[in-house]
Amino acid sequence: MTNYASNLSFASAIVSSNSTNDPKSIIHQMLMMDEDTNTPPEDIILAWVLSLPNELDPALAATRLLSHYENIVDQAKKSNLKTIMFLKQTAEFPRSRLAATSRRRSRYRHRLHS
Repeated sequence: MTNYASNLSFASAIVSSNSTNDPKSIIHQMLMMDEDTNTPPEDIILAWVLSLPNELDPALAATRLLSHYENIVDQAKKSNLKTIMFLKQTAEFPRSRLAATSRRRSRYRHRLHS
């Protein structure tokens, strides 16, 4: 029982330290699983992004989670590798970069419809 309690406290410490960046512990649970899951990592990332508070930039949250988990997860598992890859892709697109891309596209669409 002591072993279970120590594992639980370790997991709780990790979850609480990232509660803002992973409010429902979706990424934490995915990365700490002992086995590969049948849930596609794409679905996990989507559920995680939708769980974030509106004021938190997903790119910033992804960067923080990567710095916390990247070196401690089992990278031999395919689902972990894909989840880390998707977090890296999310981190590459902060809101400012997405807003600039959106403005360029709307100008392009405006020219097409003129």
